[in-house]
Amino acid sequence: MTATNRDFIDRTLIARTLSVSGGVAHYSVFEAAGVSRARLGYAVKAGRIQRVRNNWFAQLDAPDDAVRSARVGGAATCLTVLKALGIWCVDDLCLHVAVPMHAGHLSAPTDRRVPLGDPARHRVVLHPIPLPYGLPTGAVDTLDAALMQSVICQTRENAIVSLDSALNGRHLTMARLTVLLSELPLTYQRLLRLVDATSQSGLETKARLRLRGRRIRYRTQVMIDRVGRVDLLIGDRLVVELDGRRWHNGAEAFEEDRRRDLELLRQGYIVIRVSYVQVMNRWDEIETVILQLVRNREHRWSTLHRKTA
Repeated sequence: MTATNRDFIDRTLIARTLSVSGGVAHYSVFEAAGVSRARLGYAVKAGRIQRVRNNWFAQLDAPDDAVRSARVGGAATCLTVLKALGIWCVDDLCLHVAVPMHAGHLSAPTDRRVPLGDPARHRVVLHPIPLPYGLPTGAVDTLDAALMQSVICQTRENAIVSLDSALNGRHLTMARLTVLLSELPLTYQRLLRLVDATSQSGLETKARLRLRGRRIRYRTQVMIDRVGRVDLLIGDRLVVELDGRRWHNGAEAFEEDRRRDLELLRQGYIVIRVSYVQVMNRWDEIETVILQLVRNREHRWSTLHRKTA
């Protein structure tokens, strides 16, 4: 085999190995593919790939979170993985990294020559993993593992929101989630009865959990003639619509929301339309109004409503 052919094969193997590993891979993966350490070193010198850390290599355009996690000494996990997949979770502006239990020689995510020291100073959250479970050979954790880390890492309410989002986005099934939660302590297994795969947004999940906490009965994603599906329906006629930032921007969405509201009012429904900020930061104001309407039985059809329906 000529040197040119050998170089072409090595370049192809390296590119393919990095591609299937998400852009970042440990030397053991290259070794299994038949690529020597010397050939990897040559590829680094030639500027075709980058050395992230000892025994870790990456594409020049590899995902930033994967590169930074490998540089720390582990794999991206928890909220970092969920955000990349579009699964709703709290954005704490931190890099979540799974590392071996009792791991030493961890580095800063921006420079492998700088010791990590205090993770908080570098906005890094470490997730120590017991050795029997090991770490992925790439620099990104599996979705299953990342979800379970997020369940432990987040508040109970936010964990349920993430699970709802994963289910609704068909990232996993309820059967698979049942198996995953069964491996966690009982307090986390109890979350299973609170998840709802039909939830369309994090706002919807938060709202329904808070209504449940006040023993207010509701239904989600209820179909109403000439309106379509509404986010939450309390009793017979109290509709709560949740305006997330993503789906309610733009002139067309604005006009459609107003058309729906007018049609709901024409049919005798009461409409409460609330924003992202109100749900996240001012829920007590929304709750006060809902409780008052429920106490006054405004959420039920009256005799007059039924006669004029």
